[in-house]
Amino acid sequence: MKNKVLIGSLITTLLAFMLYSVNIKRVENSQVQIVNQKNTTNKSKGKTAHEPKMAAVEYPNHIKVASGSNQDWSKQIEKVMGKDQSYQVSVQDLNSGKFARVSNTAKAHEVGATGNLFLLAAIYYQEQHGKLSDHTAIKVKKADRAKGDKMLKPGIAYGVTFLKQTLMRKNKTAGNALTRKVKPAKINEVAHKMGATNTKFGEHYSAGPVATTTAADLAAVMNNLYQNKTLNRQYANMALGSLSLTGKKPKIVAQTNGATIYAIGDSRANVALVQSHGHAYCVSVWASSDRSFSNLGKTVNGFFK
Repeated sequence: MKNKVLIGSLITTLLAFMLYSVNIKRVENSQVQIVNQKNTTNKSKGKTAHEPKMAAVEYPNHIKVASGSNQDWSKQIEKVMGKDQSYQVSVQDLNSGKFARVSNTAKAHEVGATGNLFLLAAIYYQEQHGKLSDHTAIKVKKADRAKGDKMLKPGIAYGVTFLKQTLMRKNKTAGNALTRKVKPAKINEVAHKMGATNTKFGEHYSAGPVATTTAADLAAVMNNLYQNKTLNRQYANMALGSLSLTGKKPKIVAQTNGATIYAIGDSRANVALVQSHGHAYCVSVWASSDRSFSNLGKTVNGFFK
């Protein structure tokens, strides 16, 4: 009787092992099917499901402080910008050379109206070298006209001065006409000459971002204008003066009073040159959200009081 039980147990064990081996082999030879969530249909509602949105933060904990940065400034910048957004911040004292550069993303990012800084610099560079003048007229073409623009009409020529003023009020048709005249390659050349080596200006205002750039590049151009390096004093001052035509102050200087300010900005990037209390400094920022820009500007201004 005991022998029969033993034999039965052995047979059961052998069968179980064979079944286990077959299942393992089947799993090894099977293919994994990946379902594209975009094409998955919610039958109950008749709607196509979408992939969940990715977090806006690129590298929240990979905060890099550039070598030589003022540590106190850097810590305060980190605190203001937080850890739930991607950002780049550059601050420089234009009197002493002291600076802080803090970021958790290194690549160039898309900007809107802030990119007009590069176009302006190229226009004044062309004027300084006799390629353009206040008397130059540019005829707006049909391809220049931005959707919904009722100010500038195709087939009509406008003076460069008027187009620059209109550009600073964020008119995309003016931007397209000026870009066509100066040419994107020249705009990039001047930007690189001024230190914005990671910047690329767009081909058309309606076909993508005005430019892709970094906070460091924005600061480099502003510092270059302040020091009259690429443009002489006359044309550098005119370029800076044009920034005051934007009307509303960017968030980075919204709480800065009693100072001479040259600034430009949009919802992703701001850059400002501030002269106050015997100091001159430049602050620039790119971020996935502009919610910290006002506090950042207030904090940086406090460095110089």
